[in-house]
Amino acid sequence: MDAPIFIVGGPRSGTTLLRNMLNRHPAIAICRETEFFHWIYKRRRTFGSLSDPGNRQRVVKQYLATQRMQRMRLDLEALGATLLQEATSYEAMFLSLLRFFARAHGKRRCGEKTPHNALIAEMLSEWYPDAVVIHLLRDPRDAVASMLRMPWAPRSVVSNARTWLRFNLGGWRSRHRPNYLLVRYEELVTEPEAQLRRICAFAGEEYSPAMLVPNWDPTAELFWFQRAEEPVTTERLGKWRDELTPNLVALVEWVVGRYMKTFGYEAVGGRPTSLSLLRELASAVSYAVGKRVEQFPAVWYYLIRSTNIVREEAARERYLKSTAAHRSRP
Repeated sequence: MDAPIFIVGGPRSGTTLLRNMLNRHPAIAICRETEFFHWIYKRRRTFGSLSDPGNRQRVVKQYLATQRMQRMRLDLEALGATLLQEATSYEAMFLSLLRFFARAHGKRRCGEKTPHNALIAEMLSEWYPDAVVIHLLRDPRDAVASMLRMPWAPRSVVSNARTWLRFNLGGWRSRHRPNYLLVRYEELVTEPEAQLRRICAFAGEEYSPAMLVPNWDPTAELFWFQRAEEPVTTERLGKWRDELTPNLVALVEWVVGRYMKTFGYEAVGGRPTSLSLLRELASAVSYAVGKRVEQFPAVWYYLIRSTNIVREEAARERYLKSTAAHRSRP
């Protein structure tokens, strides 16, 4: 199996769209978000070393029982047996999972798409020195406007702009590595074939026209995943001009600041009013506090029984469903 391909970037930056394109390649299988680092790696001190068969069995049992893994539509019994044999470390477990996914789809090249992995892009490169890290970048104003329509994101422009900045700075830290490739969403949707040829050449694969032919992935159960299954379009470019008021645009640019130019985007140059700035900061703080309170059951499991990830996941999903119920679908 060749080196894995990782797609990272900020939320609502087109990572799912790029994942779908690469996943149609006859040799490449890009897994959906596994949340391996959230559910497993960040609890490694609690779970213990995977060189111990008992620890390994406990981790595999918990992880494969999550809804996240159930939705993968894999042979979980066979996957469990594979992980029990190969997952002698956390980096080995993650790679074994991705390679199993690739084999299950008759592909030789594995990979994963998780925006959050932008925060650990450097670690992924250290774990797998030959891996390809594709950093997908989108105009922060378009990304924030899109996040405001998502049921899982805060209604705070400042909070979403800070998320964009944190994720993209995380991915940007790997730019010195030869395995890092920056791809702009705007160029991907404007000239998809040219960009896919560029990505394939960088990854050492032949370009395949099949990558531009939409198909239906049965694991795309959420509407934002389903939308990414549709043909490539430029209709979302620059939508921030219609969806964000001048003052909200100014707030995004206030948060992102000098990094707008660093990442190649031109600021409009407006300044947010003091009142709107105070209101947005208060909204961001209120959201953060409210989220912690509403997610208390999940937080309790993480702090007190952090190896019981099935119960924690169930509590978190109840929170997400209750949040989505209070928002209308865009």
